[in-house]
Amino acid sequence: MQIPRHFRTAPVLRFVARDVDDPSAALLYWLDVAEPSWEASFYRTTQRFGTLMQVVLPDEQPGVFVNRFAIHTVVPAGCIKRLIFLDDSWLEIRYGGNCDDLCNLHAASTHTCP
Repeated sequence: MQIPRHFRTAPVLRFVARDVDDPSAALLYWLDVAEPSWEASFYRTTQRFGTLMQVVLPDEQPGVFVNRFAIHTVVPAGCIKRLIFLDDSWLEIRYGGNCDDLCNLHAASTHTCP
């Protein structure tokens, strides 16, 4: 028996990053999916997911856009914060503010700050 399309759950985006091999392209990282998918246009992809938050990676490279509603916890470690996603995967970002400021950027009921 095949499950009707409208009963399938859509994948949830974790974050979008630029493809290092083609900076105009995007890599889309999804919850519970090991490998990213690829899109030809980084700009169009970030426009399609309009509620993304731009963050800076620890090596100070910008261009990663995070889905705030996929974040479960923010773990502070000085100016480096670890974003723990709902699937227990994580992404480290550079953020000089305190954790409360980062936590207050969205109203996801699943998100906590230690």
